[in-house]
Amino acid sequence: PLPALPDDGPDPAVGATMPTLSGTALDGEPVTIPADGRPTMIVYLAHWCPHCRAEVPVVQRWVDEGRLPDGVDLVAVSTAADERRPNHPPAAWLEREGWTARVLVDGDDAAATASGVSAFPFFVAVDGDGTVVARTSGELTPQQLDALAATLAGSAP
Repeated sequence: PLPALPDDGPDPAVGATMPTLSGTALDGEPVTIPADGRPTMIVYLAHWCPHCRAEVPVVQRWVDEGRLPDGVDLVAVSTAADERRPNHPPAAWLEREGWTARVLVDGDDAAATASGVSAFPFFVAVDGDGTVVARTSGELTPQQLDALAATLAGSAP
């Protein structure tokens, strides 16, 4: 597993190999991240997290505006599900938001743990070789999403 993202200082996961995350999508189909040697932005979301609820429409609008670079994939990991908390089930929430990216359902939080998730939303940028290029947490602006995606654009096939 990757170490947790520290509050400050360099991220010890940058340059490390991203663990392979496998599971099912919201529709029950198998999902593996990273799957195909393509650079990938991964966003970890919790349905009950107010910051995730604010961030999902920002990211979807960013995608709809065509700002995700060609050759870079976006994948969400739905994690920390709790039926007693707001916005459950996560699939219905993401559908209401018009979310279009693939989603890995992290029912046992193993993917989040393996990725060193320390807060929500949490982003990991992985190059085509499976190397962690950057990680960050919190709500990102479209410009910050552009910058994160740009770290991967040069490694796109």
